[in-house]
Amino acid sequence: MRIRFGWSLDRAPWQSQVNTRSGGTTGTRSSGTTVVTGPLGLLGILQTRLGTTRPTIDRPIRIAQYRSLLAQADHPWYRRSFANDPWNTAHHLLELRDDAIEAGWKPATDGQDYFEHPRLDALATVESLVVIGPPHDAAATLAPGRADDVRESLELLRLYGASWPLGIDSIELRDKRDILPQVWQDILGAVEVAGVTVTEAEAPTEMPKLTIVRGPDTWSTAEAAARYLANVNDRERICILAGDATAVLDQQLARRQAPTLGIADSNAANPSAQILPVFLGAALPPTDIRRVAELLHLSFGTIDATSSATSLVPRGVSSVLLQALTQEPGISSDPESAWMRALDQLKSRTAENSDTAIRAWETTRALDGFLRTRPPAVDSDELDLDSLNPALDWLATRLRRLNGNRTADTTQDDINTLIAEAATHLASFRTAITRLGTNTIRVRELFDIAESSAPAATRSDAHAQAADWTVVTSPADVPEGSDTVVWWCSQRSATSANETWDPAETDALAQSGVRIFTSTEKERLRQAAELDGLRAAQKLTCFCPETSRGEPVTLHPVLSRLAEDISAADREHFPNASVDTVLSDSTVARSVADLITDETWQLDDVAIPTSIVSLEQFTAPSRVSRVLEGDFRHLLPETLSFSQIDQLLSDPLGWTLERGLGLRRGFTFDIPTDNRMIGNLAHAVVEDLVQARNDSDNSAISPAGVGKTFDRLVPRFASELLLPGQLARKNTIRSTATASLVHLFTTLRNRGITIVGAETGFDHDWVLTVAGEAMTVQLRGQRDLEGAFSDSRPAIIDLKWANYEKRYRTMIDDGEAVQLSVYSHTIDSPTGANPLTAYFMLKQGRFISTDSGLDENFNAGTADSFDDDGNGLGGDPAGRWPMIQTSIEHTLSAIATGRFNSLSADVHAEFGVNPHTKSTQVDKALKTIKADELDEGRLFVVKNQSYSNFNLIYGIAGDHS
Repeated sequence: MRIRFGWSLDRAPWQSQVNTRSGGTTGTRSSGTTVVTGPLGLLGILQTRLGTTRPTIDRPIRIAQYRSLLAQADHPWYRRSFANDPWNTAHHLLELRDDAIEAGWKPATDGQDYFEHPRLDALATVESLVVIGPPHDAAATLAPGRADDVRESLELLRLYGASWPLGIDSIELRDKRDILPQVWQDILGAVEVAGVTVTEAEAPTEMPKLTIVRGPDTWSTAEAAARYLANVNDRERICILAGDATAVLDQQLARRQAPTLGIADSNAANPSAQILPVFLGAALPPTDIRRVAELLHLSFGTIDATSSATSLVPRGVSSVLLQALTQEPGISSDPESAWMRALDQLKSRTAENSDTAIRAWETTRALDGFLRTRPPAVDSDELDLDSLNPALDWLATRLRRLNGNRTADTTQDDINTLIAEAATHLASFRTAITRLGTNTIRVRELFDIAESSAPAATRSDAHAQAADWTVVTSPADVPEGSDTVVWWCSQRSATSANETWDPAETDALAQSGVRIFTSTEKERLRQAAELDGLRAAQKLTCFCPETSRGEPVTLHPVLSRLAEDISAADREHFPNASVDTVLSDSTVARSVADLITDETWQLDDVAIPTSIVSLEQFTAPSRVSRVLEGDFRHLLPETLSFSQIDQLLSDPLGWTLERGLGLRRGFTFDIPTDNRMIGNLAHAVVEDLVQARNDSDNSAISPAGVGKTFDRLVPRFASELLLPGQLARKNTIRSTATASLVHLFTTLRNRGITIVGAETGFDHDWVLTVAGEAMTVQLRGQRDLEGAFSDSRPAIIDLKWANYEKRYRTMIDDGEAVQLSVYSHTIDSPTGANPLTAYFMLKQGRFISTDSGLDENFNAGTADSFDDDGNGLGGDPAGRWPMIQTSIEHTLSAIATGRFNSLSADVHAEFGVNPHTKSTQVDKALKTIKADELDEGRLFVVKNQSYSNFNLIYGIAGDHS
């Protein structure tokens, strides 16, 4: 066996013994095999020859073992850090330990005192407890790592190398021997003693022809690179150097039917590594409902839009539970809670005796077990690891079942791989936590372990396809014999190495005969290997964008080194030795735009006829409303609610798209939060207080009673407030709600109103005349709070939790309180008098009403400033019903006959104003429309257009395509 060894060649592509050279000759050897490899590969060969190979140990297992050793040693240098962050402390110190051990450190036998160097002293103390051995060895305290393997191999070579048949004829070094780490110089010396010939390869002396093509962005640069690669000849002589992810380049290659490269972003997280953290975030108390929702919605997707995703939680279970969480964002044992009703619904399906329903109920019981009835035990942020096992057992079983349901369909390969990686991640995680030597750990450390156990492999949007060319990811990996190197994204790397050891520590280790290979030396070795790799080519063509992710892009430093050599080799063309002069020279630097001349795209020997098309122009719409021929009665509603009436009065076209045609956002989950969540909680508190009172009990509501009810309902309706860091917020909301609700009931009692119902539903037949014909629509809804005076006159209170009350005040003053008018029309009034109606602002603790007994700030219906004459719609909301009915009949008649209006969107289109931009012109135009509609006896409700779901479809949100 012959070995070609280079410090950076572990990722180098395989090369056959016979290599075709650029001149057409071939280089062969008489017999044997040539292996191109780096230190990892050579270590593996030596271990095989010496008979010391062993299974690879996952690094998290070694970190867990070292964490246990740190706890036993309890050295004062790291004690405080270990107490705050044990896992990452162990991770860092294990790296230091391995670096020193690989360099030859033996603290137990070197006779040195490291008292003046506390970090070395701490490492030496822990090392005294280390017993190297496999994980299954009960006596072993630390599994061997690469550092231990290197030292073992060197010691065996020194002991038996001269008499041991290694089966290696020669090792050719691509790097200079004296700049390699000392331990590898020692290994090379040992194999020489064993009879292996070690030589240094001659460094390349020729300079490649350099071309650098730059585009303004990644997309234009990728298009130029793909055009070149798709049309270049002799692909077998080309080496593609991928300096960054090739997702954009692969798209352009696929368009041209050229093989894709499939190089993923090295910094991107593996999707399979997200499964376990999401699961732990949902399972660990206190329950975070959003994390639970993410778990229920989690699926193993695919980049192929035609393939279906595989759900971690079966859809039959997750859809029901997600629906419950969107109703009530909490997991409660209250039999009336949405969560418990969802469990009852899933259990009732088992009566069908179908296997699917039975398995769904088994899954539901397991989820409910670790989410509600038997959650993992966490006390003062300390997790009992044994209590986590039932949840992890379910996840392991589920992943195993999904992995066992593989099909022969190749479109599912991505999903199958993802599931297998997630299962491996879980197994590695569970193995690591068994090696901690403790039964309790902090919750944060659990997530650190999950992150360390995550699979390192990344995935790309496109798979690598077989091709004649060679693909590498580092300049040092360019194989010998490559005529042309095409470097995609020849940009500076964002990573940099930091020095591990202090100079004083390096000197102390040197006194023990240990020579540390510093980060500076590593960087020098890497740069030399990269420069040699590029020098081996005859032609180097680089494609590099000028900007990426919004930041300017600088060229890779090795190109500066190469420019220096080019300048020195061609003083006639480059009399000035400046690097910038070389890299900006017209023979080197090309822009993407410069590649097209006289309708021909040309780069080197690739020339393609090219035509330049004119830029397509998109015109912004001047009007959104539509008029179509035909009968559209089939779009008319059978039922209406307040929200639908409100939408019909403001945006009939939006109502048609959403309600008539069913055009909506795809359902994922919409967990209530902020004002919506708090409002739901306050509504529930009011309902509970009302139901708990006797019909004849009109006594005052006490703050203690409100607070007790609030505390009981928080886990069901607002469990978010129970999370860490939410105590102050919860207390503020509690005090606000308590004071507000006491004021609500007290004021109603003083006004002579007796509460008779809360959250009362209604279903009312509404007869309308639409397009000349009578039709009956079911008017449905729910009134928040119902009351009655002593003469049985009804009172209706609608509860609102909002940051500002001005909007509701304006609706009352302008007679646009459509909701209150709907509620008034659908309730029976024995006295024949209009019901008293009011908004109650829960956050402000204030009524907004036309009744001065409730609202002392009512201004008797004075209109706003849109009408110079002061005419408005002020007054009792119940009196607005005839106008509302007329407006709805007019709107539905328009829809039935093909007139779909969106007056607010029309105004934004006319003035070219984005809905998210404030405009005085728009406001004035909408007020004019509002006044014109009022003159016609109809109501037009002005809504903030930015809240519409259809602005992109309307073409008024900036995208006119």
